[in-house]
Amino acid sequence: MRGIYMSAWGTQATPTTKQKTAEPVNRFDESYYKNLFENNTIKAITHRAAFVGHENTAKTGLALSCLRNEIEAGKTIYIFDIDNSAKSTVDHVFPDADNIVVLPLHDETDDSIFDEDNNVDYKALLDKTSWYVNILAEKVKNDPESVGGVIFDGGSTFLKWCEHAMRASLLSRGVIETEDGTFNQKEWRERNRLYRNVLTRLHSLNVAKVYFTFHLKAVSQFMDDGTGKKVLMTVGFRPEWEKGTMRKFSQQVFLNRYMKKADPAAGVEGDRTLADGEWVVRATIEEMKGSNIEKVGTKHDILKVSNGNVEWFGLPFME
Repeated sequence: MRGIYMSAWGTQATPTTKQKTAEPVNRFDESYYKNLFENNTIKAITHRAAFVGHENTAKTGLALSCLRNEIEAGKTIYIFDIDNSAKSTVDHVFPDADNIVVLPLHDETDDSIFDEDNNVDYKALLDKTSWYVNILAEKVKNDPESVGGVIFDGGSTFLKWCEHAMRASLLSRGVIETEDGTFNQKEWRERNRLYRNVLTRLHSLNVAKVYFTFHLKAVSQFMDDGTGKKVLMTVGFRPEWEKGTMRKFSQQVFLNRYMKKADPAAGVEGDRTLADGEWVVRATIEEMKGSNIEKVGTKHDILKVSNGNVEWFGLPFME
């Protein structure tokens, strides 16, 4: 019987005529790409920079100072306030500026980021961040000259949000039984995908200056405490970012506090040239592609505190 076949699940009537596969629909034709090629001009991207340091090392303040010319020219600066601390820095550094827009993400007044039990819904928090990025991208597309720069203030905290969202997903799928449960290493791809999607979108904005801030994370290992006993000790610090992050930045600036006496546990380094009660924040240029490449490896004091007085230097070659 033509057109009838026997399967393990019984007799089924199926036509033997092979169905024609539909051609894929291409929404963008040659004329679209030709127009894009001719007219889609991109600004000269000068900075895709990461400022990395412990708390209170002036990361946000340094990013703002690098945008001084744009702020004084009246262009709008957008700050994604992941760490919930940008507003106080803005008020201190540029108290009279009305063109710096601070976008709070983890906002206690925003019901959309909390679940029915009033716990933070990290998936909703990531969705909110993505929506804000999309809205900003549309603003840049419609009026690229109006946007002077972008600061993503809290890349390390955002990575933790992505991990929380990943763990909630694993929990809902039964991969883990508790939020702190263990799982296969391949599952980290979901966290990395969520994280990279946002950073990549910001990185590709048609805006000359985009800055990201990150914290440092302690690196520990078991060491001899001098009595023959092995104890866990902090042996250094590394950026708290996903391992592929560093490749995204043309400029990488690491910030450390220096006092007369070092405090390694707190990430404070020693400098005997400083007086008692004095401290400085010092920038080390780890990466500087393009202009100012000669600065790689150099150190620069960006601020000094002495007797309660703050002296700001910044990094003039990045302004």
